[in-house]
Amino acid sequence: MSKPEKASFSWISNDSSTHDAYITIDKQLRLYVSSKARKLFGFDEAGTFSLYVGYDAINKRLVLGKVDVNSPANVKPFKFDARCYASARPFIAKTDIDPKSLPLRYEYVGRNRADGMYPAGVYLFTLEGFQSPDGGIFAE
Repeated sequence: MSKPEKASFSWISNDSSTHDAYITIDKQLRLYVSSKARKLFGFDEAGTFSLYVGYDAINKRLVLGKVDVNSPANVKPFKFDARCYASARPFIAKTDIDPKSLPLRYEYVGRNRADGMYPAGVYLFTLEGFQSPDGGIFAE
């Protein structure tokens, strides 16, 4: 009788970077806020919410602000539905993002506390895999 070969089976743990805080822009031209990102903003309960969305084209960074903290003049916030989606069409139209490059994922890199580059209190998300010319911002 020959020795049995080692099993090729192994359990896979449900932990990966896909469970980190992130924002995506999908092929349907929608912004999506992950559950961990919603928690960063304090949106723990299901329901709709609004955020101001800015973009740093050089550093490929989304800059998001809560409506009760930030209030940029003449800027309408993006309204997210209960599924955490908002139309990205006005955003795409005003940025250098090519719809053919979608989907894109932006990972949470930290909050700004008034360093002058971004408004105080905003949340920063950088394009996955992109090395920012400013050296990057490190998550808290």
